Amino acid sequence: MNLYPQICKPADEAAARSRHGEYGIYRFFDVPVGSQLPLPELCQYQGSNPSVTVRQIDAPEIEPGEFETRYEWHDDKGRLICRCGRRDGDYLLYLPAQASFFIRAGGFIDCLAAPGVGPGLLRQLLLNQVLPRYLAHTGELLLHASAVTLPGGSTVAFLGDSGYGKSTLASFCHLQGAQMIDDDCILLRADAQGAAITGGVPTLRLYPDSLRALGHDPAGFAPNADGSGKLHMCLDESAVAISGARHLDALLLLCAPPEPDARCEVRLERAGGQAAMMSMLRSAFNLDPSDPQIVSGTFRRVAQALEQGLPIYHLHYPREHAVLPRVLEALKSFNWR
Repeated sequence: MNLYPQICKPADEAAARSRHGEYGIYRFFDVPVGSQLPLPELCQYQGSNPSVTVRQIDAPEIEPGEFETRYEWHDDKGRLICRCGRRDGDYLLYLPAQASFFIRAGGFIDCLAAPGVGPGLLRQLLLNQVLPRYLAHTGELLLHASAVTLPGGSTVAFLGDSGYGKSTLASFCHLQGAQMIDDDCILLRADAQGAAITGGVPTLRLYPDSLRALGHDPAGFAPNADGSGKLHMCLDESAVAISGARHLDALLLLCAPPEPDARCEVRLERAGGQAAMMSMLRSAFNLDPSDPQIVSGTFRRVAQALEQGLPIYHLHYPREHAVLPRVLEALKSFNWR
């Protein structure tokens, strides 16, 4: 059975191989990435030795059938989102009707777009899915989270399920003078001095109604190529905190949005260790969740962050745009220790 039906070799494979020009070198988190695929969302890296090398190819240079399926991600309707295959130390990520990514040991990633897929979607898949999963596989802890440095100097990150308002809250804080670190994914490292985070992609990504409610003109944003309905805008480097790691003062777990008629006040309450651990593990990126050694490494990195005393709180608030100023004031005035 062919589990990778969108991957096919043209008759003249040699002539169809990559013809996509020179490499640019970009900064993704604090990792230099060399890429044939232009990545305008990222800042240029001033150096010549990338840790990861990305090629855009027109035909697979390996046989997809040799990869053993290790894990599959599905949406809430049971539709396949992504399939992870493994052959020795190499991986294949297959996203139906979108693209395939061949990840080879040593930091080499080949991108093969499905027919009709443009460079915008290929970039989004690479930046939002493939590279974070690859870096996690190399031993980093990457969390699906938004993060800002507040006007008073405290740095906080927002963790929560999709649709809980992470990007909306971070964007509102940014409009009120906070520095955006990242609105979707953060790299977290912990040591004896505490936890520090780095952002990767300096963009804002929101739905049109949230943009209008926050005072943005949607006309200044471009539609996401993934068909999600979100709009995005690349931020100027001066508007974001991506030049280095920031000490993380608190990790905030966004509680489920209350029912429309439920009474809910803006409040912060300390999260227990088990809730903090489970929230971080659920939000962690992984390339191969079926590998016990990889999962164990993720667990150790999360545990290390908690052992260093990272403050973690539940954040409750009504999901109304008019309430966001009160949320920001609560964050600015709270004593995280």
